[in-house]
Amino acid sequence: MVPNARFLELLRDIEPSPTTKSDASSAHTALRDYLSCCDEFTDRHVRDFLAGSYARDTAIRPKRSEDGYERPDIDIIVVTNYDTSTDPEVVLTELSTALEVSFTVERINKRSVRVITSKAEIDVVPVVEDGTVYKIPDRDLGDWKSTNPPRHNDWSGEQNGYFEGRFKPLVKLFKWWRRENKTGKRPKGFVLEVLVSKHAPSGESHYGEAFAQMLENISAAYAGLAEMGIKPFIEDPGLPGNDILAKVSITDWKNFIERVHVHAGYARTAQNEDDMEEATRLWRKLFGNRFKATANPAKAENIATYAAAPVTSSSYVFPHVSAAPTRPRGFA
Repeated sequence: MVPNARFLELLRDIEPSPTTKSDASSAHTALRDYLSCCDEFTDRHVRDFLAGSYARDTAIRPKRSEDGYERPDIDIIVVTNYDTSTDPEVVLTELSTALEVSFTVERINKRSVRVITSKAEIDVVPVVEDGTVYKIPDRDLGDWKSTNPPRHNDWSGEQNGYFEGRFKPLVKLFKWWRRENKTGKRPKGFVLEVLVSKHAPSGESHYGEAFAQMLENISAAYAGLAEMGIKPFIEDPGLPGNDILAKVSITDWKNFIERVHVHAGYARTAQNEDDMEEATRLWRKLFGNRFKATANPAKAENIATYAAAPVTSSSYVFPHVSAAPTRPRGFA
């Protein structure tokens, strides 16, 4: 069995860097400040908040882009005073037009506007309040759909408490495994978090053993159904009755579960292996070259708190400091 310190090293390595976090903070702050006061949108803006993996502290280090930069992905929810009788196309177009005055809009997505800055890539999502949840405009459907990002944020923090601080690190390991072993467009993001909550052992402190058990549990729960072409219903913890796998095609799901099944075998063999070189080779099949070939005790000692200290979603609620938006897409 590979020592737990090797997994703690990996967790430190795949964590967004201080520079990435600082860039994310300044980028989202500039955009939020702009929307709250710009002439083109201030009459529509009610308030805004962060959502997604950065808000939940489940983000991993960004991929390196073609221009050589690691820009984080950030989700900003903008609560507006539109009503659901407004055509979603109109809402997203008006938001895009407002952002284009001072930012580079890459595209209008199905439910958001994608903005690119030198420091981050930002999805700006307009919503309206609907009781205790929100409605989001869907331009493909021409309708508004229910969503509840604040509940996702709270739920993630609750899960981390239940796992005694190990939930979010396990999610990050799962996301990194998924990046290294992509089998299709989906599942990704929040779906992976829900799978961790449902199938990872909450009381296991060794991350290698916890990860191996999680893959085994996912395989046991879904492999037989996947072989028959059946995709399960997995309820959204923030929106009862909503299926978080609705956007996942059966082909992508089957490919994902097949990879989980194979790698569950590798992980279990690695956990049972006395030869550290062979065990390491097997774990590198799952996590790639960032799973170090040799341990670094000094680093491991510095990050030992990963295994014990609970992590809360507030870690990524960046300080609201002033920052000026930049119109061009130049890179420093």
